Amino acid sequence: MTTKSSSSSSAVNVEKQSLSSTEAPLLFTAKRMTTGVTFSGTQFEVPTTHDMLHALFNPGIRKSHLEKAIVVSLAMNFVLFYFLPLGSTLQLSSFVTFYLFWRFAYNFGIGYLLRQQSLNNQLVKWANNLDLFSIKSSKDLSPASPTLIQKLAAWELTSQMKDYPKYPAEFNTWLLFRKLVDLILMQDFVLFVCVFILASCSDNFQFINTNQQGIWLVASRLIIGTVLIVFNYWVKSNAHYIIKDYAWYWGDFFFRQFNNEELIFDGVFEMVPHPMYSIGYIGYYGFALIAKSYTVLMIAIVGHFLQMVFLHIIENPHIDRIYGPTRNELNSVRLSKFKDLKYFDNFTPLVGLLNFNLFRPSDVINLLLVVTYGLVFPFVSKSTSTLFKLAIATKLIESVGVDIVLWLQHHFKYYTKWILANDIPLEKSLNNFAIIYNTLLNVSYATVFGLNLCQWLSGSPTKYIVFLSSEWLFLRILVGGFLIATQVLINVSIIDSIGYFGWFYGDFFIPAHQNLLTKCGVYRYLNNPEQIFGVCGLMGTFLIFPSFENFILTLIWVVNNFVRFNFIERTHMIQVYGESAVSTDSGVTKTFKKHLIPNLVRRGSSPLTFSNPTTNGVQGKRRSTFSESLDVFLKELRKSKNKLSNQNMIEISQNLNFSNGDYSIKLESPISIIGHPITIEWHSPEETHSPLDWIGLYKVVQTSYSKYHTLILSQGRWTYLDKSKGTFTFSGSKLFWEEGIYEFRYHLDGKHDVTCISSPFEIRNAHIQIQGDSEGASSQSEDESEDTIEVRVANALQKEILQYLEASSELKSFDIDEPIKFNEDEDVVKTLKLVSRLVSQSTGIKLSHKYFAHRVGTLTTRELARKLIEMQRVLNNLSEDFNKRLE
Repeated sequence: MTTKSSSSSSAVNVEKQSLSSTEAPLLFTAKRMTTGVTFSGTQFEVPTTHDMLHALFNPGIRKSHLEKAIVVSLAMNFVLFYFLPLGSTLQLSSFVTFYLFWRFAYNFGIGYLLRQQSLNNQLVKWANNLDLFSIKSSKDLSPASPTLIQKLAAWELTSQMKDYPKYPAEFNTWLLFRKLVDLILMQDFVLFVCVFILASCSDNFQFINTNQQGIWLVASRLIIGTVLIVFNYWVKSNAHYIIKDYAWYWGDFFFRQFNNEELIFDGVFEMVPHPMYSIGYIGYYGFALIAKSYTVLMIAIVGHFLQMVFLHIIENPHIDRIYGPTRNELNSVRLSKFKDLKYFDNFTPLVGLLNFNLFRPSDVINLLLVVTYGLVFPFVSKSTSTLFKLAIATKLIESVGVDIVLWLQHHFKYYTKWILANDIPLEKSLNNFAIIYNTLLNVSYATVFGLNLCQWLSGSPTKYIVFLSSEWLFLRILVGGFLIATQVLINVSIIDSIGYFGWFYGDFFIPAHQNLLTKCGVYRYLNNPEQIFGVCGLMGTFLIFPSFENFILTLIWVVNNFVRFNFIERTHMIQVYGESAVSTDSGVTKTFKKHLIPNLVRRGSSPLTFSNPTTNGVQGKRRSTFSESLDVFLKELRKSKNKLSNQNMIEISQNLNFSNGDYSIKLESPISIIGHPITIEWHSPEETHSPLDWIGLYKVVQTSYSKYHTLILSQGRWTYLDKSKGTFTFSGSKLFWEEGIYEFRYHLDGKHDVTCISSPFEIRNAHIQIQGDSEGASSQSEDESEDTIEVRVANALQKEILQYLEASSELKSFDIDEPIKFNEDEDVVKTLKLVSRLVSQSTGIKLSHKYFAHRVGTLTTRELARKLIEMQRVLNNLSEDFNKRLE
């Protein structure tokens, strides 16, 4: 279920409608209506719907035909429960199998349908193709020979609302889709409960057997499990109260509502990201705890894992498309991260062992230290006490050392003064600290790993067992592994939110980039997630190896995090960002306050915005079964980088098969420069021409396997042909921006059937001559002034590359002394990488896209030319023969 806004105020005034009792829908009321709009722009009044439990089990609400069938199907589970041998392995394994079937139906069945609907509006297309909503009821035979499926659709929809034909197909399709969701979700939950009951009753009700375990342990399991289940119920109830049926049933995959125009962060959605999928499954673990069953625990883990896969593959991509940040916001974040890299020598710094660079000495040293402390010492040392002392020493050095540096830097700028006194650039200070900090952390974690490895090699964790008996080993490994994974994920989320600059305490050493603390990502929910979740990995290690040594190490980690955040980092943040910014309530705090102190928190509404995506008439077509069976093969074809020589062009030319046809595609030249527009001229018989005929641009190496049918998607490099003959110019995003052999294909009537293929043509890199890159250029440059050379190179760059970028298409009369502008509607990082690649290939001088990213909005073509000339001069000097210099 997607998490959408459900603001009480709407951007438009919606008139209330009242229907007579004979016209009122059975499952909907007309007292509270909101306005919906399809993605094609059709507006309609959306009736109020009922949630799943009320629709199925509330006796005061009349049921539709499918809802009655769903209730019967749920009852059949209990009939089967009764007739299978009670307490037998067959009974338990059968219900586990049934649960897994419905769980897969949920995550992969519903997931597939939603993905098709999100990408291609496929469910609505299927409904329209079957003409499901053309008759008013199953008895209405006004359409010619209505099909059985039309009658069934009318039979079901009229049992919900008699006037359904007045609503758009998108809404009616959603109504039918809801019934499938009701069936699958209810079966999924009921069968899980059945498995829970069977597992609890096994071994003579072992879940409350105090002979096998102490009464305090039984009571603790029952209480904690019940609390988790009740909390799970509150999460689901609060989520449904906020997002309503529209988002609960993925309504925004079908249409939009005026009061659900943006993502919501309120209630439980302000506590954790995606609560329906994260803490929304915590009750499953409560059931497993009560049942004292690994069977229930494992199917809970499997179900939760599949749900997170569903979130990642289905929900998140759709949310990004519908509610994602604007292109400008994305570009701002990306550029900010690129600019941060200048403090780390323009390379992503080492975090743990992530971003490892073999050619960076500090990375190699880190790797050697981690291997030595984590793997070599446990095998060499025979004493865990020695490794325990080493682990304490390394952690204390890291804790005390880093805390002292940060404290001195905050109060006296001691580190910065030392950097400046030794004539080291200020930008280097953060990178130097980052290397030291990361090295100390790596050694600290490596010693903990080495200590536990040594304990495991010795045959038992240690002689100092704190608690938990060995029979809980499997559970300890599961929970401990979960805590370790949580710390890793939280750390990744922290870096994603505040960047490497924030991760390495950048605002202690460099003036802060902005005046406000970030409230995105994990910081939307917690103000200081690293204080607790930054040590939960040690807690997980302690659970797996519950030893005295691990307890002491975990305690040191917790105390250090508490001291560093509350007495050093918080003080510094207040000084830099202000008390009000630092003391702002986190999402979790707001939620608790809201429920403990009613009406404390209020959400405002935002202006209404709608996206109206257009459907690509060619790419929107569903691929054939044959095409789908070749998915892997086609993916490899799309990745192909093979190039063809000129002598092979005639041999591979596929247009020879169509040379005598009535269709033709002519090109101006067999050779083109990357980015330069390509104009084609086409001819087709006027009597057979269709306005859906289209021409697409392809790589020859990717289409040579098929002459009469194109299986590769055109990916936007195509155009419709409104007339039987004419010309069209491919430019910008309709071109391939890489070298290779290409062809144009004429397709019929919006399909992928090929009736004509152009002669193959080559796209080459431009060649821009820089001073001193050849003997001719060197001799020529002696007669040129520095300014003349810069102008010549700048004009060449503008002529051959920059003016043909879609981002700069409006700058045909571009001044080389004006900043190079990039289209804000495009992916700026992708554009910068493209510019970097084209300049590098055309001049033979490698220039990273980071150079452009650091100078967005200020870099001129003349400055770019000057940079290339300087780089070429340096390269020439390095390669110049020593004896020649002596002459």
